[in-house]
Amino acid sequence: MTLDFSILLTVAPFILKGAITTVELVVAVIAISTPISVLIALARDTRSRTLSFVMGVLSWFMRGVPPLIILFAVYFVLPLFHVTIDPFPAAVIGMSLYTSFYFAEAVRAGLASIGSGQYQAVRALGIPRFRGFIRIILPQAVPAALPAYIGHATEVVKNSALASSIAVAETMGNAQQMVSSTGRAFEILSLVAVIYAVIDIALLLLQGAASKRWHKAG
Repeated sequence: MTLDFSILLTVAPFILKGAITTVELVVAVIAISTPISVLIALARDTRSRTLSFVMGVLSWFMRGVPPLIILFAVYFVLPLFHVTIDPFPAAVIGMSLYTSFYFAEAVRAGLASIGSGQYQAVRALGIPRFRGFIRIILPQAVPAALPAYIGHATEVVKNSALASSIAVAETMGNAQQMVSSTGRAFEILSLVAVIYAVIDIALLLLQGAASKRWHKAG
């Protein structure tokens, strides 16, 4: 079959509309998962053995279950309990549930890089624990946590394609419709690959900019 990339002039607007939804989905998931991941990381490393154990088991479960099952549970199972959620917020909730635990592992690694002397210094200066953590400990942990964090963030971009399975009109879902109607799979999927690559590159550039900022601050 002869390739015909001119078809992209016709299908690109519809696919790019889906790309906007993909970006919105990714931004929402990252924005929600990031602060939750910090709380999970602290719970995993708390002195309470019970809480640490419970969060450890929950982390193992959420990171072990296929993301698609979690999305289906939010979208298809919750209505059985009279909780109906529209496709887009269901995708945000489902993806945030497991992404938070992946981000938490990156945060834990960053916190583990901080020497105990820093915590002792915060206590010795009489700084409130929460303020000391936000202003002193966490900023020092960011450089060590950032590479793994961005790595998991790029996985959010890739996993966003799963949202089409619960009727979210994102990039891959719209592309599948265009492939079905035109039969031009290679041309259309090439465009989709470029779109996902651009989003991933944007995240990597963000990592580079953030790393430079934290190194200068340090």
